[in-house]
This record gives sequence, C-alpha cells and structure tokens, in this order.
Amino acid sequence: MFVLVMFFALSSSVQALSWAYGFVVLDGKVYEVLPEVIVAEGEVGKVIGKVKTEPNDMTGSYYGNASNYYPIGTKYAEIEGVNITEAIAVEEDGYWVKAVYSHDAMFHIMNILTSPWVIGAIVFVLLLLAMFMKKSLNNRAGF
Repeated sequence: MFVLVMFFALSSSVQALSWAYGFVVLDGKVYEVLPEVIVAEGEVGKVIGKVKTEPNDMTGSYYGNASNYYPIGTKYAEIEGVNITEAIAVEEDGYWVKAVYSHDAMFHIMNILTSPWVIGAIVFVLLLLAMFMKKSLNNRAGF
C-alpha cells in the first residue's frame, strides 16, 4: 500500500494552463492582441490604462486590468478614430500593437474588493463607527 501511495505521489505532475492567444483586459473588457498589426505612432492617442495584474496560470482566473502575455506596467492607449469598444493599442518594446475587443471579462470578487469606491466606503464606515464608539464611551464616562 505504501509503495502504491508513493508511486502516485512522486509521479504526479503539475501542469499549467496554455493560452490560445495573448490578451489584455481593460475595465472589464478582454482584447485579443494582434502582435502582427503595428499601430503607427501618429495614430496612438492618450494612455488609458496599464497591466496591473497577471492571471493565475493554474486556474485561468484573472481580475482587474490583466494580461496573460504582457508584464505588469505595460500601457494601453486609444487608437485615433477607433472607439475603445472596438480596439486599443498595447505598448510592446518601444512600439504599439493592436488589440481587438473579444468579450467581457468574467466576474471576479477582486474586481469589487480592489475598487477605490469600495475601499473608500469601507474606510468611511470604519471612521463613522470609531466616532460613534468614542462618543458612546465618553457618554458612559460622564464627559
């Protein structure tokens, strides 16, 4: 029995996910990167975001502005005359490549928990709670 357990424990291998294509996520929208389509410098508009997270290679889950190909910090920009619901430009080694809209990203709880609005609301509630508790303690002490 011990030999059988050791055989399975030692022979199991870890496998990572293989992605069908390189993608970036901007504000809940997934864009398929077309590395062969270069965007001319004159067509690149203002920077609209950057890669902030990486997907989990084991589960495939991701949240926020993520990419399975580009490192954290890679910039996204508008393409002049193209709506960002259709395509964006992605920085790559000193030039820009086109990324076309593919689909909406799946829901992930971290999209909510990392939102500045949610964090601000939590801080506000905690401050109100602290003020209420301080006032309550002062009333009990007779101040």
